Amino acid sequence: MVATEAERDALPELTYTDEVTFHLNGHTAHVFHVANAHTDGDSVIRFPEVNVIHTGDVLFNQMFPFIDLDRGGSVAGFIAAQQLILSLADDDTQIIPGHGALADKADLQASIDMLVDAQARVKALVDAGKSKDEILASNPLADYHDVWNWDFISTERMTETLYRSLTSP
Repeated sequence: MVATEAERDALPELTYTDEVTFHLNGHTAHVFHVANAHTDGDSVIRFPEVNVIHTGDVLFNQMFPFIDLDRGGSVAGFIAAQQLILSLADDDTQIIPGHGALADKADLQASIDMLVDAQARVKALVDAGKSKDEILASNPLADYHDVWNWDFISTERMTETLYRSLTSP
C-alpha cells in the first residue's frame, strides 16, 4: 500500500528512542522518554538555562492523574517518572504540567506523596482480601477528594485505577 501525500505529511520529521537535545534560540531543550508513566510514550522536556521543565501528562497538578493502563501506563512508572523529574528540579524550577496550573517542586512532591499514599491505602484493602466493590464502597481516597477529584478522573475512578493496577497480571 502506498502512503498518500497527506499521510506522509503527518509523519514525524525527527524521532528518538531515549532522548534528544535541541538548541533553539540560544536555549537547550533536552527531551527524554519516561517509560510506562501516563502511557508508554511519554516525554519530558527540560530547559536548563531557564530552569523550566515541561512534564506533559506526567503531572496533573492538584488533580488525580490519568494513568492509561491500557496504553502502557502504570502507577509504578508514573511515580518513577515524577521522582525523576523531582530530582532535576530545585526550589526555583517552574514546572509546566500537562494539566492544571503552573507548578513548582512542592506541587510535584505533593503529587508523588498523594499517589504513593493512595496506592498504599488501596493495597492495604486488596491485601486484606477486599473485593473491588468493597474497596470502592469504603472510599479509601476520601481525604483527597476535595483537592484532587475532577471531571475526568473522579475519586472513584482513581480508586479503580489503583485497584486494577494492583490486581491485574
